[in-house]
Amino acid sequence: MYPQNEATPVMPPLNPVMMQEPGVSIRDYVDLLIEGKKTILFTLVIVLSVTMIYLVLAPRTYKADALLRIDKNKALLAANLRSEGNGTPTEAENPRAQREVEILRSRSVLGKVVEDLNLVVEASPRYFPIIGETLARKHDKHEGVAGAWWGFSRWAWGGEKLKIERFEVPDRYLDKAFTLVALEAGRFQLLSPKGEVLAEGLLGETLTADIGEASPVVVNVAALQAHYGTEFELRRKTSLAAIETLQKAFSVKEVSKDTDILSVELKGSDPEQLAKSVNDIASIYVNATVNWESAEASQKLNFLESQLPLVKENLEKAEQALSAYRQQHGAVDISAEAEILLKQASEMETLNIQLKQKYDEQSQRLESEHPDMIATNAQIRRVSNKLAALEKRIKDLPKTQQNMVSLSRDVQVNTELYTSLLNSAQEQRIAAAGSLGNSRIVDFAVIPEKPYWPKPGLLLAIAGLLGMSLGAALIFLRHSLQRHDNYPALLEYQVGLPLFAAIPHSKKQRRLARLLDQGKERDTAILVSHDPLDISVESLRGLRTTLEATLASDESKVIMVSSPAPGMGKSFISTNLAALLASIRKRVLIIDADMRNGRLHETFAIAKQPGLSDLLSGKASLGDVIVSLPEIGVDLIPRGEMVLNPAELLVLGDLADTLEQLKSFYNHIVIDSPPILGATDAAIMGKHCDATFLVVKEGRYTAQELEVSFRRLQQVGVKPNGFIINDMKEGSSYYPYYGYAYQRDDMRQKQTTAWQARFQNLNDWMGRQDAEYLPVADDAEELHDSIRA
Repeated sequence: MYPQNEATPVMPPLNPVMMQEPGVSIRDYVDLLIEGKKTILFTLVIVLSVTMIYLVLAPRTYKADALLRIDKNKALLAANLRSEGNGTPTEAENPRAQREVEILRSRSVLGKVVEDLNLVVEASPRYFPIIGETLARKHDKHEGVAGAWWGFSRWAWGGEKLKIERFEVPDRYLDKAFTLVALEAGRFQLLSPKGEVLAEGLLGETLTADIGEASPVVVNVAALQAHYGTEFELRRKTSLAAIETLQKAFSVKEVSKDTDILSVELKGSDPEQLAKSVNDIASIYVNATVNWESAEASQKLNFLESQLPLVKENLEKAEQALSAYRQQHGAVDISAEAEILLKQASEMETLNIQLKQKYDEQSQRLESEHPDMIATNAQIRRVSNKLAALEKRIKDLPKTQQNMVSLSRDVQVNTELYTSLLNSAQEQRIAAAGSLGNSRIVDFAVIPEKPYWPKPGLLLAIAGLLGMSLGAALIFLRHSLQRHDNYPALLEYQVGLPLFAAIPHSKKQRRLARLLDQGKERDTAILVSHDPLDISVESLRGLRTTLEATLASDESKVIMVSSPAPGMGKSFISTNLAALLASIRKRVLIIDADMRNGRLHETFAIAKQPGLSDLLSGKASLGDVIVSLPEIGVDLIPRGEMVLNPAELLVLGDLADTLEQLKSFYNHIVIDSPPILGATDAAIMGKHCDATFLVVKEGRYTAQELEVSFRRLQQVGVKPNGFIINDMKEGSSYYPYYGYAYQRDDMRQKQTTAWQARFQNLNDWMGRQDAEYLPVADDAEELHDSIRA
């Protein structure tokens, strides 16, 4: 041991490299999670409980769906009007699923559904708050209307039914809640949003009520099933608002890519209404596509029929001109070259006329900048160029053959064109009369039997993962917010002080401290007396053994226990260390040197009386301030009267002589001093002590605080012997070998019942320590004596 009054060299500044923490292993994280298992379990239980409450109270959502098939290869447009040279596929040949999705979600389709099913009117029973809808859902509708719970007849409890045929309100009252109250004999009462009675009516009759607006409120109730006094809520929305609500609950998607099979889904709370709505949407869409295709075919037929008289007239004129020329010139032989030119010119002329007709038909529904219009125009130019080249070659023929080729070409072209138009017109008549559209309903929607949401299995699995993750996150967050420098071995290296002991956390001591703060503990709050086999007490025994070996050369030993700041547990260390020293037949005195806030008189359950402050001020003698505590085996000098200048008392009160007198009688004197960073008292007393220890609490200290405390003592010539870490959590990765301690299972009686054993195993896993399983003090002390012997 170093003499306390020797000149102690100033500790050199720490190397920044020394302040680096070692890497944290996976074992450290696992130990941290095991240490916080109760936090994880508590968080998991909370999350699962909230999820279970949600599963019970959440309104049920159902889903109805139907399947539609889109025929992408169907083309009602006549194929002979399409140019053979145009390689671009027509609109009917392209995949249409994505476009049909938007059509299904359009206001033109959903608006018709809203109108057909009267979705602008919302009618729902008023359930008891929070649990009413859940109770109503449990009721079997086949048993009729449920009776009122606890006499609350105004609420709906299950089985109620209301069908509104018509409900109209002034524009100012749109989306405002009216109240309909069920009466006896099929009658009802209508209340305004302010609760005023508007009128009474009968089922099936149209009720008109004046509300002070230009238009009255009109309501027609088709069906009502409820007990007397049950209230329903009525709302009238605008068509646009109803369509937007339907769009939010409505979804359309392709079952798989390039299949052109669409799944139409609708979610809501009323299963029957959902199935009707989905089927209505599908039927309206299919009928709309049929009407669109039929209208398109009719439009094309009208165009063809308008062209037929013109083509027929041209054909007749061409035939008459050819006949007249033959009568005038007789039979004219056409050479082989002329026949070839005639055939080519006829084909080009026919194709040119067809392309122009196609261009005219497209111009009725497309702009001139459309790609189809541009492609058709380019084809017309190419055919015209080829036709001009043929005309030039025909002019090289003899005059008579030129005329015959020209007249014969006119007849042939007009004949082919007229025949083609007749065929196309007949096809369009058939298409307009029997058009089925490009969509088919594969599966109609059926009434869903089970709710789509919530899904108990999925939610509980997610809640379990979320609860454990949140619990682990809380543990890591709490660990990251704690003020500590992680490893005691690292702290020893950084500060230059040896670690004398690491005292684990004691649940029993925490309960004793809580009872002491509340004023309920009438017995001594010394852990050694209450639980001699506590793991913290075993660690303090190790500290006692170390002190005996370290201070063995001195005849008398004065030990000062201090800390950098309040709340570190120095009083706990001082009192229990003194009790343990006394248990090995040592004469021990403990001094409460904190003359500002000392509470050792409360810890030892004695009344306030003269103490150290009175002794140093001369108001009391040494014999007046020493209190004997035979049940613990120690003597105590309490703090005495609270003073504001304890430092002056320590300097002027002849503390050194007092300690010398006490050394002659006591083997050990333990001084519980104030914190070193809060007052200078510890530095003054440290010069008269044989050993000085600094107590720090896990999670509440830093290396800088410990270093400053060390320097503060060094400045007055006191060199601390080491530091003690207090309140280390069980399972901490710092000292995992503290788990090798005597367990209370060794003290348990053999006749413990099976259910008590199982209960205790569960408590052990959760880290609990019940008072009923604590050993009797006398038996525990005998066991300790036998172990020590």
